Amino acid sequence: METQYAFLSGRIDLVVFADDNPLIAIENKIDAPIGAGKGDDDQLATYGQWIVSTNQSSFPAVVCLLTHIREPSEDFLDGGKKSGGATPHVLKWGLLSAILKDVAGGLVADTTTLISELLLFLGEMNMDHDFAGRDDFAAALVYLRAGSRMDHTFDTIYQHVKKLPGCFATGSSIHEMSLHYDTKYSLIWGWKYLSHPSLSGLFFGYGIALSPALTFAGAAAPTRDAVFLCVGAEGNRSMQALRHAKDIPEKPWTFADLGEWSAVICFKSFHSFMADPEKFAPQMIEWINEISSDVNEFVASNLK
Repeated sequence: METQYAFLSGRIDLVVFADDNPLIAIENKIDAPIGAGKGDDDQLATYGQWIVSTNQSSFPAVVCLLTHIREPSEDFLDGGKKSGGATPHVLKWGLLSAILKDVAGGLVADTTTLISELLLFLGEMNMDHDFAGRDDFAAALVYLRAGSRMDHTFDTIYQHVKKLPGCFATGSSIHEMSLHYDTKYSLIWGWKYLSHPSLSGLFFGYGIALSPALTFAGAAAPTRDAVFLCVGAEGNRSMQALRHAKDIPEKPWTFADLGEWSAVICFKSFHSFMADPEKFAPQMIEWINEISSDVNEFVASNLK
């Protein structure tokens, strides 16, 4: 067994060997998104391709997602391209915790000690179960009290974006949101669709990225919480147009492809707001005003 196993396309969290033959590639997640892999594939597909190509035994090559709450793509467990041709498997940390508790009593002392330490760690991290615990309910109650103020803050930004000229000036869509808590991508954000003569999937996004370097893999993204502004695209035609024009905006703009949507995006510091959070909406509006003319020019002149 080897951790952080290096190969040409990156590092695999854990590789299990049988007689020096790679047999199982394991990607460990808590709630971070599945990262990008080789080409258009994600991490799991890329690791699956590698384990299949290197497995010389009579046993099937396996790619496994060991996870707390992050789920793989919908068709990962179907095998095929999404698992890189390897046998797919998903194991939850909560289930692993239950298995370890069940078998620990019959093992030798040294092994039992290791299991106890792992179980203690999983408990401290609230990873020994999948359902909400005491701390989760407490956090939810706090959120309910703060939710209306968050709604007001982000709706203030959204209402301002709606009044901007050019491509911003479109009718409201039922698919727009002034505030959305996106657990899949660890985003607190909103978006407004943009008008374009031939592309219907363009939008302007704004908000907070909790894990920007992981969410926007491949982009020049910060590792800490950050505010972001973006011109995004969903749907094949709009995403293709954005990819073709991704190198036109100059730094600090950078390009990110999340699979479901892509974006030309820039980041701002979030931690400066923690001392005076009431400045968040006014400062966001100021930043949006500064880039609105550039967004209009980019959408009108470069997205075909």
